[in-house]
Amino acid sequence: MAFSEFFLVGELDPSMLLIGHYDAWAIALSLLIAIGASYMALTLAEAAMRSNSLTMQRLHLVTGAGSLGFGIWSMHFIGMLAFELCTPVSYSPGLTLFSAVPALLAAWVTLNMLSRHYINGPLLLAGGLAVGLGVGTMHYVGMAAMTLGPALRYDPWLFAMSIVVAAGLATLALWISFGLRKRLALRGMTIRLMAGVVMGLAIAGMHYTAMEAARFVGEADPDYVIGDSNHYLLAVAIGVVTVLVSICIAGVNSVARYRALLRRSEETASQLRAVFDTAVDGVVRISDRGIIQSFNHSAERILGYSEAEVVGRNVSILMPSPHQEVHDSYLKQYLRTGQARIIGSGREVFALHKDGHEVPIRLAIGESRLGGVSTFVGFLTDITERYHMETDLRRAKEQAEQAAEARSAFLANMSHEIRTPMNAIIGFTDLLSETRLSTEQAKNLNIVRNSARSLLSLLNDILDTAKFESGAIELEQRNFSLLKICEQLVATQKLAADRKGVQLYLDYSSGLGHFFWGDGLRVQQVVLNLLSNAVKFTEKGQVTLRVCRGSAGDGVKLTVSDTGIGIPPDRLARIFEPFSQADSSMTRRFGGTGLGTTIARQLVELMGGDIHVSSTVGVGSCFAVHLPLREGPAEVEVPPLVASVPELPPLRILAADDVPQNRTLLEALFDSGTHYLVLVDNGVDAVSQAQTGVFDLALLDVQMPVMDGHQACRRIRAWEQANGSCRLPVIALTAGVLEQDRQLALEAGMDGFVGKPLNRAELYTEISRVLAGPAGALSGAAHDRESSAGEVVNLRQGSDLWGSPGLYRQALQRFLADPENQVQAVARRSQLGEDSWAQAVHRLKGLAGNLCLPVLFDWISEVEAAPGAPEGDIAGQYEAHLSLIKSVVATMPDSGGGESEDAKAELDPLNKSQIESLIHQLHQGELPEDAVESVLSQLPGGVRAGLEDAMENFEPERAAGILESFMQSQSGTVNNDE
Repeated sequence: MAFSEFFLVGELDPSMLLIGHYDAWAIALSLLIAIGASYMALTLAEAAMRSNSLTMQRLHLVTGAGSLGFGIWSMHFIGMLAFELCTPVSYSPGLTLFSAVPALLAAWVTLNMLSRHYINGPLLLAGGLAVGLGVGTMHYVGMAAMTLGPALRYDPWLFAMSIVVAAGLATLALWISFGLRKRLALRGMTIRLMAGVVMGLAIAGMHYTAMEAARFVGEADPDYVIGDSNHYLLAVAIGVVTVLVSICIAGVNSVARYRALLRRSEETASQLRAVFDTAVDGVVRISDRGIIQSFNHSAERILGYSEAEVVGRNVSILMPSPHQEVHDSYLKQYLRTGQARIIGSGREVFALHKDGHEVPIRLAIGESRLGGVSTFVGFLTDITERYHMETDLRRAKEQAEQAAEARSAFLANMSHEIRTPMNAIIGFTDLLSETRLSTEQAKNLNIVRNSARSLLSLLNDILDTAKFESGAIELEQRNFSLLKICEQLVATQKLAADRKGVQLYLDYSSGLGHFFWGDGLRVQQVVLNLLSNAVKFTEKGQVTLRVCRGSAGDGVKLTVSDTGIGIPPDRLARIFEPFSQADSSMTRRFGGTGLGTTIARQLVELMGGDIHVSSTVGVGSCFAVHLPLREGPAEVEVPPLVASVPELPPLRILAADDVPQNRTLLEALFDSGTHYLVLVDNGVDAVSQAQTGVFDLALLDVQMPVMDGHQACRRIRAWEQANGSCRLPVIALTAGVLEQDRQLALEAGMDGFVGKPLNRAELYTEISRVLAGPAGALSGAAHDRESSAGEVVNLRQGSDLWGSPGLYRQALQRFLADPENQVQAVARRSQLGEDSWAQAVHRLKGLAGNLCLPVLFDWISEVEAAPGAPEGDIAGQYEAHLSLIKSVVATMPDSGGGESEDAKAELDPLNKSQIESLIHQLHQGELPEDAVESVLSQLPGGVRAGLEDAMENFEPERAAGILESFMQSQSGTVNNDE
């Protein structure tokens, strides 16, 4: 078949071309048919895409393809009928019907592509080309079905353009359906309408471009009359048929869709009913008038009603009063105003059970609105078990709080009750120790005093622990010198370390400031606990206190490391627990309660820091503390660790205490020749005396009969205000030492606070502070002149250590008589070399510490700290110190023979090796009772009493010092005899 049989080739005589005309109404009808069929197809394609059923998906695609294919064919046929040529035209029925096949295939391809969820560029172009070729094939097959006189030829360029127009517009329609759906926030119907218009134009554009490409070659029929070929009726009939087909297709899809939705709805309803019936929570559905519409099994279980009993009744029957009476009004108000109180949120309420008791539930209410009518669904969770549990927990919490309050009250009362007799015990033993006593009396008195102080120390530790548990400890914020605190602590522990041969070092980082802002006393307490423990549990080697900046550059890190016994791994995690030590033998072997590390941890955590420990058995331990301290301004005075006793001017003092022994102790503490003291035994008399007498100071016990100290102080303050009298300074005397006791005293109007047992230094210091500011401000010149003598020899501490003033005086005399302690011996040692000089200095330092010679001890410490050989007139300085000591010893009272008859009795021969072995064991921190018992018969009464007291109080270092001093004194006696 030649190319020229289809296309025009070469030039053609224009007179041979027949010109046709279009009917505008038929063209418009063809466009509507194309757009409507395209929109219907796009709608069914989207339905197929959303369908979960394969059957429904195929139904939508098949019917949609049929609708679009039939629409394309109808559009083409109506478009052909709209064309009128000046010659009769007829159509071959078979070929005309066959032309619908390509249209159906093109429609099928189009809808399969539109039913995809995603399509890429190449696939989009391929789909558009397939649609264009299908529509073009349908058109040209339909044109071939025409039967007419003239020959039908096509312009090649317009023929190709018709295919391009069809493919291009079809691709554009596909892109609109996919691209705009993702890029524009438009409704799906709008997108489909836009794509349908473009698709319809693609079909019509291809048709009318192809018609423009057609050339009818021949002569017109001379008998043809224009208008004879008017096919309006046929075009309308085809259009009506197309619409009816489309309606049928839509109906079929709607019915199928409805059946699918109905089936899904039934399945959903069945599932919801199963959930409704099997839900653990109760579900109650009510109408907008509060009528119960459904009631599930869990609601029946929770509330006791069956569904038949409550459906159709008002939901208020499930509510206790007063909610039952106001429910309907609340529901009406919500429907009228839309203001909800519980709808959309959950809360815990009580529901009314069928048998009348209330059931605790958690209620959540939701609302659904359909056709302007509201339905409410309530979800009921039975929280009876949780409610009872919470009630029990609340009750237990209240009981625990009551128990804690009772324990605090018990501790406060027991503290008061214990401290009251201890006040008298310690006070009077201190007074008795200053009188002339026999050796046996001094020994027994020393045991009583030290036992009382040990009990007081233990009581303080327990009270500190109780304060932490109750949260009663508050931190003081002030500027303090961390360096001075560390230096003082190292100095206080160095004597004990030296006795054991343990080196004690302070490594304070040069790049760290000296002053910090915080509670210096609490920091001191933490470091002292850790440092004393390290010295106690280190048998040989060294203990180091390192202070540096925190690892992250913030705060301060304090590390206490030792080469001691170490802590077993299984005990390491419990080292900070109360009353816990490395093993059960530690308590007896080394002494202590096991509260030191506990209190240290609690203080560190209270200050916002942390504490860690690492240890290896037999190698040593390391306690690391990080405190978030910020640096403070320099040049702030740091109070000393041990305050001296200030001297008071003559005072007129009013004192009130209900315990006779305490009043007697106060008389002894205030010399009657210096102070005027008025004593009463209750608050009423104290108020009366304050109103009628003239006093410089009032000391009021807090707990007294008739009227306590707080009430008495308030009465005094009220009387002063009413009469315009001067304010009387009042100091509280109390055995209650908790922070709340101090606060109560301040709230009552008191100016000072002194805890029992009374201590002369603490009492005088507090009086000085209250009367004249800083402690010691009232000290006179006489005190300044006499203070040096008191510092040369610490008579009280020495008497405590050696058992009595007489025995202490004898020990000092033996020290002064020992040739090794003379000026010549010291000078000779200074010339023999650095090692010999270091040994001599270390020996003298130990003697000065054991004999309670603070001035000599401080001077020797400075000499020992100086590097290299001694410089300056060391012998002259030492001779001056000995002269001062001799002058003080000469003024000390004679003990009347020094020792009792028992002490003068014949002693067992001195076994030096046995005593030296015992000293070595004591320096290792041990308390060997059998070894101590074996040497007691070799010791004089005073030394024996001191040794027994040190053992009784678990102080191995002090016991070793007593024996060393005794052995040195014995050595001096032998040399003198020789």
